[in-house]
Amino acid sequence: MSTTSSATVLQRALLPVILMASLIATTVYYAGASTQFLALRAGGDGALLGAGEQKSPKNAPALATVPALAANPLDQQAVNGVIVGRARASGDMGRALRETGLLRQLGWRSNRALQNLLWRAGTTNDIPLIMDTLDALLRRERLLAQIYPILNLMTIDPSFRGLLVRRLEARPSWRRYYFMSASDLVKPTEIVGRYEVMQQVQRRGDRLTRNEIAPILPKLIAIGQTANAFILWRTHEGSVTSPLADTHFEAAARSKPDDALPVPFEWELGSGGGFFVDAGRDTGGSFLSIDWDGRGVPSLVGQTTTARAGRYRLEVTGAPPMTTVSRKIGFRLACANGAMTELTPVNVGGGPRMRLVTATAVRCDYPQLQLFGLVQPSTSAGSIILRSIQLVRLGG
Repeated sequence: MSTTSSATVLQRALLPVILMASLIATTVYYAGASTQFLALRAGGDGALLGAGEQKSPKNAPALATVPALAANPLDQQAVNGVIVGRARASGDMGRALRETGLLRQLGWRSNRALQNLLWRAGTTNDIPLIMDTLDALLRRERLLAQIYPILNLMTIDPSFRGLLVRRLEARPSWRRYYFMSASDLVKPTEIVGRYEVMQQVQRRGDRLTRNEIAPILPKLIAIGQTANAFILWRTHEGSVTSPLADTHFEAAARSKPDDALPVPFEWELGSGGGFFVDAGRDTGGSFLSIDWDGRGVPSLVGQTTTARAGRYRLEVTGAPPMTTVSRKIGFRLACANGAMTELTPVNVGGGPRMRLVTATAVRCDYPQLQLFGLVQPSTSAGSIILRSIQLVRLGG
């Protein structure tokens, strides 16, 4: 996408933000406001958007604002009101465009002034001003739902993306919430754009936190970008030496902060009606416990692996007899396109070990290992303890 076309897209995207900003009540931070200031703030909605079509001297406050400006010529809201009033009285939007440059020199505390700076930036394709103004609104926690989609658009074009990366590198107060707001990412181009932003931030030596990385991972996986999802996660977690992480459930058993977000490359423990999965430690080490009443075929445990296409063997240890495990728990490798490859138990006995192999080759990279309940002849509550699960590629 060219810079010109990207700017046009951003300009269109700004319109709902400008309209929404005009509806936000301005905070009255000038304690000793005169009647002229109060009248000025009450006159009109302070928006330049559409002011040229609303030419009406009767509704313009400009003629009554000279005393207010004289009282405090640096009051941003007063200057903004004069510019808007004059534009509505004369219809001269060119003059308004020039005069709004003054607002940038008077601070970033007025929503109505910020709205008009966005109008100026969108009209002139001034992308740095767009970034400065969005930053000011984000710092004040205004219009987040409207601004995040604009930031998502900015990630698509490399030049705009660099501007955003540099702003994030300064660690603004809104950075953490921006990275954690992945729910509004729908288009693949914007998902990949967010990934590129995160990669560039980290290449500059600024390591992202778990909760900043976690929300984008399932988004990348959903569009077939699991390899990139793993690259992001590996930069946080470090080297990974096997296709299945945490084979002995040691990390799963460790306590995490209450706000820690789930990560697909770690064990995801299920819970629901009639079943509950947990990890813990005892004298024998770490373990995974599966409590299930035997109803249905629930998804119990899962992890997105780093395995590549091919055939695999699964080595499972747990509380004997493993014949009980093989009758109650199924194991499969699931591809993102819905294809499933079952793992079939072989040489299962009464001891603590069980081996399973894929009946056919897995036809995708990064399949998810899934443990699920098998159909039972009758329902009865029971508990299964697993000590380790290892995934081994067959045939090199």
